[in-house]
Amino acid sequence: MNRLLSLAMTSLDGYIEDRGGGSGWAEPDDEVHAFVNDLMRPVHTHLYDRLLYETMAVWETDGSLAAASEVMRDFAEVWQGAEKVVFSTTLQDVVTRRTRVVARARRRRRWPPASRR
Repeated sequence: MNRLLSLAMTSLDGYIEDRGGGSGWAEPDDEVHAFVNDLMRPVHTHLYDRLLYETMAVWETDGSLAAASEVMRDFAEVWQGAEKVVFSTTLQDVVTRRTRVVARARRRRRWPPASRR
């Protein structure tokens, strides 16, 4: 059976954004980045919502990130090598390879339920 790994950068009190909605405070140094690279290297499939996918897609669409340092180049290669599944009802097209969108159809609820009709 496969494992599910959840990875998120948070502050000690559990926040992922600053007061202005930014996440620049969580930019890791090279040591932390290398640790995350090694943690993610064996992960074959990444699961995203639309917003996080659009944030992470720059690891394939912006070559300047990979050119910034060896550890960032390594992360770009790890990220690009993984399959990506995006759960979204609004994303129409993907801009990265090895990416597919899963759109869950919204069901209308009927009232009363069939069991009470």
